[in-house]
Amino acid sequence: MRGVIAGGMVSALDHLGLVPAFDAVYGTSAGACAGAYLLAGQALRGTRIFYEDINNGRFLSVARVFRRRPVMNVDYLIDHVMTAIKPLDTARLMASAIPLTMMATRVADAAPVALTGFRRHGEVMQALRASTRVPLLGGPPVAGPGGAMLVDGALSAPVATALAEAEGATHVLALITRPDAQRIAGGGGGPMLRRLLARRLSPAIAAAFATRPARYAALGRLLAADNLPGGAWLSVVTPVGVGAGVRRMEKRRTALVAGAAAGWRAVMAWAGRAGEMEFPDLSGKGHGAGNGDE
Repeated sequence: MRGVIAGGMVSALDHLGLVPAFDAVYGTSAGACAGAYLLAGQALRGTRIFYEDINNGRFLSVARVFRRRPVMNVDYLIDHVMTAIKPLDTARLMASAIPLTMMATRVADAAPVALTGFRRHGEVMQALRASTRVPLLGGPPVAGPGGAMLVDGALSAPVATALAEAEGATHVLALITRPDAQRIAGGGGGPMLRRLLARRLSPAIAAAFATRPARYAALGRLLAADNLPGGAWLSVVTPVGVGAGVRRMEKRRTALVAGAAAGWRAVMAWAGRAGEMEFPDLSGKGHGAGNGDE
């Protein structure tokens, strides 16, 4: 649910008319959803999903674990919310001159997989499903290109700076949903969880969980620098003020709207427009619209 912060950030970029300044967009998990709605011209619509459509038991329910069902119903998000309630304009997304790359993780070896070059509606939605499929909590792995089984991209590429630089980026703007980018935490899980991951997914996924704290610590150090390892300029935006600390399982509308507003304010401050305008839905009444929204 912290993805609502990324939604607020991309909504601000859209509102400021800055989207054409980017040559490519990379997104992982909820960030992939934010990037998709951004390039479809529906940034604010995508942000509203968090506090209008999925802050409920239909999407998120810990009680489902006792019935051996996914805690997070990704299929409800993709097949119902993003298809029928707040439809993602995949035609506009695929027609965009700015390519979207969604990051997933391959089950066999826990390697990052870049999903891009979409030509059909189904390909977009399947990539979103794969990028957001949290291991165990989000359901079974998702079939990707070539039949590879995929899960949540955050396990292998929580922030795709390495790929962006490898593909020629000279300037990278990283939108981070945690208040302190240098202290991004990633738990490794206990031995019991890792045994379960090895049995149900693969030993590689279990090993990736075990080494996650070290990888996240390295990511924090990378985000503290002014340049990426290859020399690309790096600017990092993190949420500020009230709402910056949205919990992963948050369902309260007021807290989620505040999180979106924290992301919006952070981008406004980065763009030199601090204090100039409020996030449209700050009142919690759902008014206002971003570029391309209804």
